[in-house]
Amino acid sequence: MFNIAIIGAGPGGYVAAIRTAQLGFKTVVIEEDKLGGVCLNRGCIPTKALYAATELLHEIDRAAEIGIHTSKIELDLHRLATWKEEVVTSLSTGIQSLFRSHGVTLINGRGRLAGRGRIVVANHDEIAAERIVLATGSAPLEIPGFSFLDDNIWSSDDALQLTEIPNHLVIIGGGVTGLELATIYRRLGSEITVIEMMPDILPGIEIDRRALSVLKRALTAQGITIHTNTAAKSYRRTNEGIILQSAGRNGELEIKADKILLAVGRRSRSDDLGLETIELTPNAQRFIEVGPGMETVVPGVYAIGDLIPGPMLAHKASAEGILFAESLQGKSRTLSYDKIPQAIFTDPQIASVGISEKRAKEKGYDVIVGRCPYGALGKAHGIRKTDGFFQVVADQSNHRLLGIQIVGAEAANLISEAALAIEAGLPLEAIGETVHPHPTLSEGLLEAAENALGKAIHVANR
Repeated sequence: MFNIAIIGAGPGGYVAAIRTAQLGFKTVVIEEDKLGGVCLNRGCIPTKALYAATELLHEIDRAAEIGIHTSKIELDLHRLATWKEEVVTSLSTGIQSLFRSHGVTLINGRGRLAGRGRIVVANHDEIAAERIVLATGSAPLEIPGFSFLDDNIWSSDDALQLTEIPNHLVIIGGGVTGLELATIYRRLGSEITVIEMMPDILPGIEIDRRALSVLKRALTAQGITIHTNTAAKSYRRTNEGIILQSAGRNGELEIKADKILLAVGRRSRSDDLGLETIELTPNAQRFIEVGPGMETVVPGVYAIGDLIPGPMLAHKASAEGILFAESLQGKSRTLSYDKIPQAIFTDPQIASVGISEKRAKEKGYDVIVGRCPYGALGKAHGIRKTDGFFQVVADQSNHRLLGIQIVGAEAANLISEAALAIEAGLPLEAIGETVHPHPTLSEGLLEAAENALGKAIHVANR
């Protein structure tokens, strides 16, 4: 009998396992695939590794601008793919080592509920546990007429295998996954067309229009074609490749492609978990509802990560795994999803935390806004990354920070200071009075906060 059994070893499951073990619980993890889940093996980590590798290609292409001349660059696609897998394997092996050092039991196989407190795994004895955590994550969505069983249709998993560089890659979906892979494959040399059925890219992301405008302009300058308000209808094969048929506000559109990448979102993997054996039913969106401590309506059964409502982010799942574990010691804590930062690895990067200016006004706040363009930062000029801006939104009455957005180089690394400020409920003055090192990009957040207060030094005050 285990104290805790966790189905799924992604960023939610493995973190929950380690923390519960640290707290003295006897823990077992059941995983049918590789440790680290989608994020480590077919998502966050390989995507960001390839982003970094292709950014190097991009910088080499621009090196002549500053007097550094190179000979012809050759890309070894097989070696690049192998290196990416080496990164993944190293991190997955690290999780296995952490399991051993914390005394976490690992069982390989597909786990399925067999009633309260019981899990069955093929070719293994039934597992009994006092508490069961469901952490099986999500999978790529298909749409009618486009199946991943067709070799011409890629999922994000397929795109990250790096088996080939299509001459022309059409991406259905202008969300985070679609735009990150568009960035990577454009740098690798593919002609890229993105079609998005919603009125703008990054639908559902808490980003103001100013940030979207900067990103769209940059993507267009990189040679990425974007069609919004356009829906994919069907495709046909010809001797010259694939022809995608789509329909938009300007009528029918046919686009020639070598491959089609389907990146329209992800679905919660709540099916085939044996939920019926404990009378637990997902909601209409296939999510499992949870209450305090991540517990479902069935006592002793918990769910975290992409299985439950909220943003499908690896760090959100990890936070929920820790919240679950610590709730077992009586610690009462909740997560505010508005305070969870998001980072998007396009070029320029976008990172945000809190609420947007638009939503703050919709919620009735009298807001003050401060901005600092990257062009005002000496560091940005030194690294030739002057596209983008910092934006802070605060409550006029008490100057408490409500939301922060960063569009530009290293935004993903810069957002953590902002996340701390939002989580702690700090005012603009807390950032403005904190000395930031010079020359750095982080000075942009200082200047934006000071700009909102009318005290910026390097930016004209509003």
